[in-house]
Amino acid sequence: MSFFKNYFYGKSGQRDFTEQDLPTNRMQLFREVLKVRRSSMVGLNFLYLLCWIPAILWSYLNLVQLSAIAAGISDANLGDLIYSYLLVLFPLSAITGPFTMGISRVLRNWARDEHAYAAGDYFAGVKENWRQGLLYGLINGALPLLVCICWNFYTGMAGGSPLFYLPLAIALIAGLLWILSAQLMPTLIVTYRLRFTGVVRNAVLMTLAALPKAIAVKIATLAIPVVLLLLMQFAPAALRWAVPAALVLYAIFWLSFNRLITASYANACCEKYLNPKIEGAGVDIGLRRTEHGEESKK
Repeated sequence: MSFFKNYFYGKSGQRDFTEQDLPTNRMQLFREVLKVRRSSMVGLNFLYLLCWIPAILWSYLNLVQLSAIAAGISDANLGDLIYSYLLVLFPLSAITGPFTMGISRVLRNWARDEHAYAAGDYFAGVKENWRQGLLYGLINGALPLLVCICWNFYTGMAGGSPLFYLPLAIALIAGLLWILSAQLMPTLIVTYRLRFTGVVRNAVLMTLAALPKAIAVKIATLAIPVVLLLLMQFAPAALRWAVPAALVLYAIFWLSFNRLITASYANACCEKYLNPKIEGAGVDIGLRRTEHGEESKK
């Protein structure tokens, strides 16, 4: 039992940082948190993975069908397959929204070296934020389907007039901005008492204010898919072992690892742009203070 307990509650004997040995910057804080919490992140990853199983199974079935089309075994239309896949994926992705609030609550605390129980705080985050979490999941689930519809519609209409590429570009930019802003929304939802419109507005404004960092964080969380795409292009034979290895890594650890990256980034943005405007809210939480009592620089 103690073996499994380590993965949900972490290892015993891990002391908290004192004022003297706190990290001086966020990269150090991230490394120290990862070193202390990596075992409990495995259990948290398992909890979060459960809500994604329906979407994973649906994606696998469609991947098999896609392989059959590519091999000439099936004469199904590729466009119809993509549309039906995204249509069903929409609700399957939507139901993960409340559980994203649960993992975000835990990792928000861990990312700033505060206490949180992997299981207890996870389910508390789901219970307290499920309404906004479901709305967040609905929009995330609908986004690929809407982009697909806009792409088919405007590219079809562009044959009559190139002006139709303009609304298509606007739709794609709006979708990209949502994807980047969505990295901040779960932390905003579990941390502040805001209407969902306020969550979206603040997330978009902070994303635009820190756009290069937002793009870098998104690229970091897509590291494994990017590697797989590169292997597909330059070393397809390596995919025989790379794809199973990537799936195992996601199943064991990588979901919570990616969420820790986004939680660290979201904490930094909130403490830089929002907390100074809120009386009593902390900034640079988990970082060492200077000799003059001021918070260390980000």
